[in-house]
Amino acid sequence: MRRLLLLLLLALPLLGANRVIEGLPLADPAPTGEAGLRARILFQSNYLGEFEPCSCADNPVGGLPQGAALLTDLRAASAVPVFSFDAGDRLFHHDLVAISQEEAARRLKSVLLVDAGNLSGLDAGGIGGLDLGGGLPYLQKLAQRARYPLLSANLVDHDGAPLFQTAVLVKRGDLVVGVTSVLPGHLWMDEYETKDPYRAARAEVKALRAAGADLVVVLSNLGLDADRKLARVARADVILGSRSREILPEAPKVGSTLIVHAGSRGRYLGDVRWYEGGVGRGPWLVGTTRAVLAAGRSDPTVRALVDAALARLADPRLGVEPLRPGDPGHPGTEERR
Repeated sequence: MRRLLLLLLLALPLLGANRVIEGLPLADPAPTGEAGLRARILFQSNYLGEFEPCSCADNPVGGLPQGAALLTDLRAASAVPVFSFDAGDRLFHHDLVAISQEEAARRLKSVLLVDAGNLSGLDAGGIGGLDLGGGLPYLQKLAQRARYPLLSANLVDHDGAPLFQTAVLVKRGDLVVGVTSVLPGHLWMDEYETKDPYRAARAEVKALRAAGADLVVVLSNLGLDADRKLARVARADVILGSRSREILPEAPKVGSTLIVHAGSRGRYLGDVRWYEGGVGRGPWLVGTTRAVLAAGRSDPTVRALVDAALARLADPRLGVEPLRPGDPGHPGTEERR
């Protein structure tokens, strides 16, 4: 009994420990030798239709308004160009259309996440498998609502024609970043299918370089293990990953390609630092993550969007279907006590 009590006492500090993962501090020159900061690429992934902070006392991270504020603050404080992306699986938590009130709630959250991306100045978003969770026609409507392009190089109709923009060149000052996106292959639904992601990514990377991109980014929904293969095949400069929900405070390189993952549910912000000089071939890049602190500054405009969404989610009908005679709350329905 005394031994058990001793073990509990030793464990108490660990139970209250803060589980926030710290990334690499911004430094010029970087600890790995890169110097002369040229630009930064900030991204998130795997929002999974969520927008609120983690409720855990030992893990106080997350929150859509907090993430938007952090992005705005980093952009305002930066002396170099800043690019921002979403790597996919932003809109839904699962990939099947639900029914009635549950589906209405899921779609309301997806609209909120698109609108928040508009307000926070996303440059592009990758389409992940879960983003098709409301069906292809609904995702196409969300793409029309978004002020940033939703990209996919391998999501096509059954004739092989792309269903979304396959790539984009994003210019900031005198820098040009080329961006494309892939999701897993061999998907087949009534309205779409997906081609081989490795071949599609390689073709788009080659085309973006030919179009004048100084740096090429692939937004990958393949997962961390597959991203290692993607790095070898596509030969992009950076892979920003979703699906596997890993947090990589020190991003690895495969060949000359940096692979960065930044967790899920908006709790971390991926941070790629692009330097003027360093060691080895290709662009000199360092990838890390930054925690989105739940107690941090909250973007007031995005906060207002969240509050409006929460108010609508409190309505059990969400205004989806009109009340019919016999429904609780209909003027012609007698209440039973």
